[in-house]
Amino acid sequence: MSKTRQQNTEHRTQTLFVCILCSVFCALFIGCGGPAVPTLSSIRTKAIEYNQNGMEAAEKGDYEKALGYYMEALKINQSIEHSEGTAINLINIAVIYQKKNNISKAHELIDMVFSIPDISDNIKSEAAFEKARLYLKEKDFSKTKEWINRSLSLNKGIREGSRWNLMGRTVLMEGKYDEAIAAANFALKLNRENKQRIEEANSLRLMAEINAQKGYYGESREFYMNALEIDKESGDGKKISMTLRGLGELALKHGHLQDAVNFYMRAYNVSSHADDIEGALKAIESLADVYKKSGDEKNAEEILKKKTDLERQRPAEAGKK
Repeated sequence: MSKTRQQNTEHRTQTLFVCILCSVFCALFIGCGGPAVPTLSSIRTKAIEYNQNGMEAAEKGDYEKALGYYMEALKINQSIEHSEGTAINLINIAVIYQKKNNISKAHELIDMVFSIPDISDNIKSEAAFEKARLYLKEKDFSKTKEWINRSLSLNKGIREGSRWNLMGRTVLMEGKYDEAIAAANFALKLNRENKQRIEEANSLRLMAEINAQKGYYGESREFYMNALEIDKESGDGKKISMTLRGLGELALKHGHLQDAVNFYMRAYNVSSHADDIEGALKAIESLADVYKKSGDEKNAEEILKKKTDLERQRPAEAGKK
Protein backbone atom coordinates (compact mmCIF):
# COMPACT_ATOMS: atom_id res chain seq x y z
CA MET A 1 0.00 0.00 0.00
CA SER A 2 1.38 3.46 -0.89
CA LYS A 3 2.07 5.97 1.86
CA THR A 4 -0.68 8.21 0.56
CA ARG A 5 -3.23 5.40 0.46
CA GLN A 6 -2.32 4.23 3.95
CA GLN A 7 -2.63 7.77 5.27
CA ASN A 8 -6.02 8.17 3.59
CA THR A 9 -7.22 4.86 5.01
CA GLU A 10 -6.26 5.77 8.54
CA HIS A 11 -7.24 9.37 8.34
CA ARG A 12 -10.55 9.98 10.08
CA THR A 13 -10.62 12.16 13.15
CA GLN A 14 -13.21 12.15 15.86
CA THR A 15 -14.68 15.51 14.79
CA LEU A 16 -17.88 13.95 13.46
CA PHE A 17 -18.55 12.05 16.64
CA VAL A 18 -17.84 15.05 18.83
CA CYS A 19 -20.23 17.14 16.76
CA ILE A 20 -22.93 14.48 16.99
CA LEU A 21 -22.35 14.19 20.71
CA CYS A 22 -22.64 17.93 21.22
CA SER A 23 -25.87 18.10 19.24
CA VAL A 24 -27.32 15.11 21.09
CA PHE A 25 -26.48 16.69 24.44
CA CYS A 26 -27.99 20.01 23.44
CA ALA A 27 -31.17 18.42 22.11
CA LEU A 28 -31.85 15.84 24.79
CA PHE A 29 -30.63 17.13 28.13
CA ILE A 30 -33.03 18.75 30.60
CA GLY A 31 -32.34 20.38 33.94
CA CYS A 32 -32.77 18.79 37.35
CA GLY A 33 -33.33 20.50 40.67
CA GLY A 34 -31.50 20.39 43.99
CA PRO A 35 -28.71 22.71 45.12
CA ALA A 36 -26.46 19.81 46.21
CA VAL A 37 -26.59 18.05 42.82
CA PRO A 38 -24.84 19.37 39.68
CA THR A 39 -27.31 20.36 36.98
CA LEU A 40 -27.44 18.29 33.83
CA SER A 41 -26.36 21.42 31.99
CA SER A 42 -23.05 21.47 33.86
CA ILE A 43 -22.59 17.74 33.31
CA ARG A 44 -23.29 18.20 29.62
CA THR A 45 -20.76 20.99 29.41
CA LYS A 46 -18.11 18.90 31.13
CA ALA A 47 -18.66 15.93 28.82
CA ILE A 48 -18.41 18.17 25.78
CA GLU A 49 -15.23 19.71 27.17
CA TYR A 50 -13.67 16.26 27.67
CA ASN A 51 -14.59 15.27 24.12
CA GLN A 52 -13.12 18.45 22.65
CA ASN A 53 -9.91 17.94 24.62
CA GLY A 54 -9.80 14.34 23.45
CA MET A 55 -10.18 15.40 19.85
CA GLU A 56 -7.37 17.94 20.15
CA ALA A 57 -5.06 15.38 21.77
CA ALA A 58 -5.84 12.82 19.06
CA GLU A 59 -5.09 15.38 16.35
CA LYS A 60 -1.64 15.88 17.89
CA GLY A 61 -1.04 12.12 18.00
CA ASP A 62 -1.16 11.95 21.80
CA TYR A 63 -3.46 8.95 21.94
CA GLU A 64 -2.99 8.18 25.62
CA LYS A 65 -4.13 11.65 26.57
CA ALA A 66 -7.03 11.44 24.09
CA LEU A 67 -8.05 8.11 25.54
CA GLY A 68 -8.08 9.58 29.04
CA TYR A 69 -10.34 12.44 28.01
CA TYR A 70 -12.74 10.19 26.11
CA MET A 71 -12.93 7.80 29.05
CA GLU A 72 -13.91 10.67 31.34
CA ALA A 73 -16.65 11.69 28.92
CA LEU A 74 -17.82 8.07 28.78
CA LYS A 75 -18.06 7.94 32.58
CA ILE A 76 -20.25 11.02 32.59
CA ASN A 77 -22.58 9.60 29.93
CA GLN A 78 -22.84 6.31 31.78
CA SER A 79 -23.50 8.09 35.10
CA ILE A 80 -26.64 9.69 33.69
CA GLU A 81 -27.67 6.74 31.49
CA HIS A 82 -27.31 8.75 28.33
CA SER A 83 -27.37 5.96 25.77
CA GLU A 84 -26.49 7.88 22.64
CA GLY A 85 -23.68 9.79 24.34
CA THR A 86 -22.32 6.49 25.66
CA ALA A 87 -22.48 4.94 22.19
CA ILE A 88 -20.68 7.89 20.58
CA ASN A 89 -17.92 7.80 23.18
CA LEU A 90 -17.44 4.09 22.65
CA ILE A 91 -16.94 4.82 18.95
CA ASN A 92 -14.48 7.61 19.78
CA ILE A 93 -12.50 5.27 22.03
CA ALA A 94 -12.56 2.53 19.39
CA VAL A 95 -11.02 4.98 16.91
CA ILE A 96 -8.20 5.68 19.36
CA TYR A 97 -7.54 1.98 19.87
CA GLN A 98 -7.46 1.54 16.11
CA LYS A 99 -4.80 4.25 15.89
CA LYS A 100 -2.90 2.45 18.67
CA ASN A 101 -3.12 -0.71 16.52
CA ASN A 102 -5.16 -2.55 19.15
CA ILE A 103 -7.71 -3.78 16.62
CA SER A 104 -9.23 -6.46 18.83
CA LYS A 105 -10.05 -3.88 21.52
CA ALA A 106 -11.53 -1.56 18.91
CA HIS A 107 -13.75 -4.37 17.63
CA GLU A 108 -14.87 -5.11 21.19
CA LEU A 109 -15.87 -1.48 21.76
CA ILE A 110 -17.83 -1.25 18.51
CA ASP A 111 -19.65 -4.47 19.37
CA MET A 112 -20.67 -2.87 22.67
CA VAL A 113 -22.35 -0.06 20.74
CA PHE A 114 -24.72 -2.51 19.08
CA SER A 115 -25.71 -3.91 22.48
CA ILE A 116 -26.98 -0.51 23.67
CA PRO A 117 -30.78 -0.18 23.37
CA ASP A 118 -32.57 2.88 22.04
CA ILE A 119 -29.80 4.43 19.99
CA SER A 120 -30.50 5.98 16.62
CA ASP A 121 -29.85 4.31 13.29
CA ASN A 122 -27.54 7.24 12.53
CA ILE A 123 -25.20 6.24 15.35
CA LYS A 124 -25.51 2.55 14.48
CA SER A 125 -24.54 3.48 10.94
CA GLU A 126 -21.43 5.26 12.20
CA ALA A 127 -20.53 2.24 14.33
CA ALA A 128 -20.95 -0.07 11.33
CA PHE A 129 -18.74 2.26 9.28
CA GLU A 130 -16.03 2.08 11.92
CA LYS A 131 -16.37 -1.71 11.97
CA ALA A 132 -15.80 -1.69 8.21
CA ARG A 133 -12.68 0.45 8.63
CA LEU A 134 -11.32 -2.01 11.18
CA TYR A 135 -11.81 -4.92 8.79
CA LEU A 136 -10.14 -2.93 6.02
CA LYS A 137 -7.13 -2.41 8.25
CA GLU A 138 -7.07 -6.19 8.71
CA LYS A 139 -7.41 -6.55 4.90
CA ASP A 140 -10.54 -8.63 5.30
CA PHE A 141 -12.17 -7.15 2.22
CA SER A 142 -15.26 -9.34 2.28
CA LYS A 143 -16.22 -8.26 5.80
CA THR A 144 -15.28 -4.66 5.03
CA LYS A 145 -17.83 -4.56 2.21
CA GLU A 146 -20.38 -6.39 4.34
CA TRP A 147 -20.18 -3.73 7.06
CA ILE A 148 -20.17 -0.84 4.58
CA ASN A 149 -23.43 -2.21 3.21
CA ARG A 150 -24.78 -2.57 6.73
CA SER A 151 -23.90 1.05 7.43
CA LEU A 152 -25.71 2.11 4.26
CA SER A 153 -28.76 0.04 5.15
CA LEU A 154 -29.01 1.68 8.57
CA ASN A 155 -28.78 5.26 7.41
CA LYS A 156 -27.53 6.81 4.21
CA GLY A 157 -28.21 10.52 4.62
CA ILE A 158 -25.54 13.06 3.79
CA ARG A 159 -22.83 10.62 4.91
CA GLU A 160 -23.56 8.15 2.10
CA GLY A 161 -20.66 9.46 0.02
CA SER A 162 -18.16 8.60 2.76
CA ARG A 163 -19.34 4.99 2.66
CA TRP A 164 -18.80 4.82 -1.09
CA ASN A 165 -15.36 6.37 -0.68
CA LEU A 166 -14.49 3.48 1.63
CA MET A 167 -16.00 0.99 -0.79
CA GLY A 168 -13.88 2.45 -3.57
CA ARG A 169 -10.74 2.18 -1.47
CA THR A 170 -11.57 -1.40 -0.57
CA VAL A 171 -11.95 -2.58 -4.16
CA LEU A 172 -8.86 -0.57 -5.14
CA MET A 173 -6.87 -2.54 -2.56
CA GLU A 174 -8.27 -5.67 -4.19
CA GLY A 175 -6.85 -4.45 -7.50
CA LYS A 176 -10.30 -3.97 -9.07
CA TYR A 177 -9.70 -0.69 -10.83
CA ASP A 178 -12.96 -0.50 -12.78
CA GLU A 179 -15.04 -1.10 -9.64
CA ALA A 180 -12.89 1.37 -7.72
CA ILE A 181 -13.37 4.18 -10.22
CA ALA A 182 -17.11 3.48 -10.39
CA ALA A 183 -17.41 3.68 -6.59
CA ALA A 184 -15.25 6.81 -6.44
CA ASN A 185 -17.31 8.52 -9.14
CA PHE A 186 -20.54 7.66 -7.33
CA ALA A 187 -19.08 8.92 -4.04
CA LEU A 188 -18.01 12.15 -5.74
CA LYS A 189 -21.51 12.65 -7.16
CA LEU A 190 -23.14 12.06 -3.76
CA ASN A 191 -20.71 14.29 -1.90
CA ARG A 192 -21.25 17.13 -4.34
CA GLU A 193 -25.04 16.75 -4.16
CA ASN A 194 -24.92 16.68 -0.35
CA LYS A 195 -22.40 19.54 -0.19
CA GLN A 196 -19.93 17.40 1.75
CA ARG A 197 -16.81 19.27 0.69
CA ILE A 198 -14.34 17.37 2.85
CA GLU A 199 -15.64 14.03 1.60
CA GLU A 200 -15.63 15.44 -1.93
CA ALA A 201 -11.90 16.05 -1.52
CA ASN A 202 -11.51 12.47 -0.28
CA SER A 203 -13.28 11.23 -3.43
CA LEU A 204 -10.96 13.32 -5.60
CA ARG A 205 -7.89 11.96 -3.80
CA LEU A 206 -9.16 8.43 -4.28
CA MET A 207 -9.65 9.06 -7.99
CA ALA A 208 -6.15 10.54 -8.14
CA GLU A 209 -4.71 7.37 -6.58
CA ILE A 210 -6.62 5.10 -8.95
CA ASN A 211 -5.39 7.05 -11.98
CA ALA A 212 -1.85 7.09 -10.58
CA GLN A 213 -1.88 3.30 -10.26
CA LYS A 214 -3.14 3.00 -13.82
CA GLY A 215 -0.27 5.23 -14.98
CA TYR A 216 -2.38 8.26 -15.94
CA TYR A 217 -0.14 11.09 -14.75
CA GLY A 218 -2.12 14.06 -16.09
CA GLU A 219 -5.49 12.83 -14.84
CA SER A 220 -4.10 11.93 -11.43
CA ARG A 221 -2.42 15.31 -11.03
CA GLU A 222 -5.62 17.15 -11.94
CA PHE A 223 -7.64 15.21 -9.34
CA TYR A 224 -5.01 15.94 -6.69
CA MET A 225 -5.00 19.64 -7.55
CA ASN A 226 -8.81 19.80 -7.31
CA ALA A 227 -8.64 18.08 -3.91
CA LEU A 228 -5.97 20.54 -2.80
CA GLU A 229 -8.25 23.46 -3.63
CA ILE A 230 -10.93 22.06 -1.32
CA ASP A 231 -8.37 21.26 1.39
CA LYS A 232 -7.28 24.90 1.38
CA GLU A 233 -10.89 26.05 1.42
CA SER A 234 -11.56 23.92 4.52
CA GLY A 235 -8.33 25.07 6.17
CA ASP A 236 -7.28 21.53 7.10
CA GLY A 237 -3.49 21.51 7.31
CA LYS A 238 -3.29 17.72 7.60
CA LYS A 239 -5.33 17.20 4.44
CA ILE A 240 -3.33 19.85 2.57
CA SER A 241 -0.10 18.10 3.54
CA MET A 242 -1.54 14.71 2.61
CA THR A 243 -2.52 15.91 -0.86
CA LEU A 244 0.86 17.57 -1.41
CA ARG A 245 2.56 14.31 -0.46
CA GLY A 246 0.33 12.52 -2.96
CA LEU A 247 1.47 14.97 -5.64
CA GLY A 248 5.07 14.41 -4.59
CA GLU A 249 4.67 10.65 -4.83
CA LEU A 250 3.08 11.00 -8.27
CA ALA A 251 5.87 13.28 -9.51
CA LEU A 252 8.55 10.92 -8.17
CA LYS A 253 6.90 7.92 -9.82
CA HIS A 254 7.08 9.66 -13.20
CA GLY A 255 10.64 10.89 -12.77
CA HIS A 256 9.87 14.56 -12.11
CA LEU A 257 12.36 14.84 -9.26
CA GLN A 258 12.36 18.63 -8.86
CA ASP A 259 8.57 18.69 -8.75
CA ALA A 260 8.67 15.93 -6.14
CA VAL A 261 11.12 17.96 -4.03
CA ASN A 262 8.89 21.03 -4.27
CA PHE A 263 5.73 19.17 -3.29
CA TYR A 264 7.37 17.35 -0.38
CA MET A 265 8.95 20.58 0.86
CA ARG A 266 5.56 22.30 0.75
CA ALA A 267 4.02 19.37 2.63
CA TYR A 268 6.73 19.60 5.27
CA ASN A 269 6.21 23.35 5.72
CA VAL A 270 2.44 22.96 6.04
CA SER A 271 2.71 20.13 8.57
CA SER A 272 5.33 21.98 10.59
CA HIS A 273 3.14 25.05 10.94
CA ALA A 274 0.06 22.93 11.66
CA ASP A 275 1.85 21.12 14.53
CA ASP A 276 1.37 17.89 12.57
CA ILE A 277 4.53 16.03 13.54
CA GLU A 278 3.53 12.77 11.86
CA GLY A 279 2.81 14.55 8.58
CA ALA A 280 6.08 16.46 8.79
CA LEU A 281 7.98 13.21 9.39
CA LYS A 282 6.37 11.55 6.37
CA ALA A 283 7.29 14.53 4.19
CA ILE A 284 10.87 14.56 5.52
CA GLU A 285 11.34 10.85 4.86
CA SER A 286 10.03 11.19 1.30
CA LEU A 287 12.12 14.30 0.68
CA ALA A 288 15.29 12.54 1.82
CA ASP A 289 14.42 9.64 -0.50
CA VAL A 290 14.10 12.00 -3.49
CA TYR A 291 17.45 13.65 -2.69
CA LYS A 292 19.11 10.24 -2.50
CA LYS A 293 17.62 9.16 -5.83
CA SER A 294 18.86 12.37 -7.44
CA GLY A 295 22.35 11.79 -6.03
CA ASP A 296 22.21 14.73 -3.63
CA GLU A 297 23.54 13.01 -0.51
CA LYS A 298 24.38 16.31 1.21
CA ASN A 299 20.79 17.54 1.21
CA ALA A 300 19.57 14.06 2.14
CA GLU A 301 21.78 14.11 5.26
CA GLU A 302 20.68 17.63 6.18
CA ILE A 303 17.00 16.83 5.90
CA LEU A 304 17.40 13.66 7.97
CA LYS A 305 18.81 15.78 10.81
CA LYS A 306 15.45 17.53 10.91
CA LYS A 307 13.81 14.12 11.12
CA THR A 308 15.79 13.32 14.26
CA ASP A 309 14.70 16.61 15.83
CA LEU A 310 11.07 15.94 14.97
CA GLU A 311 11.15 12.43 16.40
CA ARG A 312 12.19 13.89 19.75
CA GLN A 313 9.04 16.06 19.70
CA ARG A 314 6.69 13.22 18.80
CA PRO A 315 4.46 11.83 21.58
CA ALA A 316 5.77 8.41 22.60
CA GLU A 317 2.48 6.71 21.73
CA ALA A 318 2.46 8.15 18.21
CA GLY A 319 5.81 6.56 17.50
CA LYS A 320 4.34 3.09 18.03
CA LYS A 321 1.84 3.33 15.19
